[in-house]
Amino acid sequence: MFNIQKVDHFPEITREGRVSEELQAIVDCLTASATNGERFCIEGIEAGNAYNSMQQRIRAQAKKLGYKVIIRFDKNENKLYFKATSATGSAKVPTGVVASDAGATTAKRTAKAS
Repeated sequence: MFNIQKVDHFPEITREGRVSEELQAIVDCLTASATNGERFCIEGIEAGNAYNSMQQRIRAQAKKLGYKVIIRFDKNENKLYFKATSATGSAKVPTGVVASDAGATTAKRTAKAS
């Protein structure tokens, strides 16, 4: 049954970002890459939406951490390769930092004024 009621209050929108194991692994790899020059590969990434989504997540975390990132995709092997370098010459986030401490969230959006 459809029911509409008049209310006296309107709930605030609250978004609490959660940090998944996948996101934490990305942050850890980016930090290791920027600190030690290591390169990483994610296997099983399909060309198209899966590749675009993962690439966007890696780039977003790299930006939050202050790193430059290079991403390459091998469509024959379905592997996404990436490496990070510090944009300032030294790592911005020390080793052992968890994604939530680095400002990583999965549900945060910022609206732009036009």
